[in-house]
Amino acid sequence: MITVGVIGASGFTGHELVKLLTTHKKVSLQVINSHTLKGKKISEIYPDFLGDDRYTDFTLEEINAKKLDLLFLALPHGYSAEIASRLNSSLKIIDLGAEFRFADIKKYEAVYHVKSPMKKNSAIYGLPELNKKKISHADIVANPGCYATACLLSVLPIQNFAKYIVFDCKSGWSGAGKESVYAKNPELLKENLIPYNLTHHRHKYEIEQFISPKISFTPHVINTFRGLLCTAHILLKKKIKKERLMKIYAQFYKDAPFVEISKEIPEITNVQKTNICKIGGFEIDENNQLVMVSVIDNLLKGASGQAVQNMNIMFGFNEDEGLL
Repeated sequence: MITVGVIGASGFTGHELVKLLTTHKKVSLQVINSHTLKGKKISEIYPDFLGDDRYTDFTLEEINAKKLDLLFLALPHGYSAEIASRLNSSLKIIDLGAEFRFADIKKYEAVYHVKSPMKKNSAIYGLPELNKKKISHADIVANPGCYATACLLSVLPIQNFAKYIVFDCKSGWSGAGKESVYAKNPELLKENLIPYNLTHHRHKYEIEQFISPKISFTPHVINTFRGLLCTAHILLKKKIKKERLMKIYAQFYKDAPFVEISKEIPEITNVQKTNICKIGGFEIDENNQLVMVSVIDNLLKGASGQAVQNMNIMFGFNEDEGLL
């Protein structure tokens, strides 16, 4: 049994994290921090929560005194590095924000238009299918962005076959956060689909750290609460048969319990409320362009579920513990 806490527990991803942790058999959740909702029952804010737990607002000094094993930070960018610097060095951290995702701190500062307090980033990028061994020994894990997760998993096995990749992505509006215009005015998305950040979305630069071909990336918000779909258009260097592609993917993800490969074209409803990434389609057109689709639940495999998956790896639990 390990002791854990969450700072930023009342947002959409924080809430999903709390739900997973309160039912995890090897976890004791001792901090459920929300500065604005201290003392309120979680079920008053989120009726889907079945327990009697209440939000806390412990100071960092009080959190240090608890001698937790792990602290999750579910905060907007710009807070986590400063908080991490004030925590016990023995306390492991999983950050669901962006601050630790870039190995190059200058690149992070340029992409997010902020100044980082860090001189060096020692965090491990928390995509288990890429860095499982490193995660198992990590003190700080940077949970990937939701778009980055779906895009990277869709192309990692065949990036060396690609000349150029275009990611066309659609996400449920929960990805914009609890304070977004979509959360406050759902009518904006009624009978609608909204593209944004056509060429310079932050996750594009996060993705570029881990694949060699040049990429384009465009996100859209769709009229659903949860779920994310990535259609990857991959211009191939040479001819390759669909059957060989399927074998490459099956081999690459043979030890990845949350990645499913399919000949069929996956849909968002296939993965909602799961930690699964489903990849399928694998169609090649007359221009030698491979088109494939990956789908995830942006709040789970794209955020909180993946954070729990990383926790399991860090502490030697079964990777799927608490996620089935």
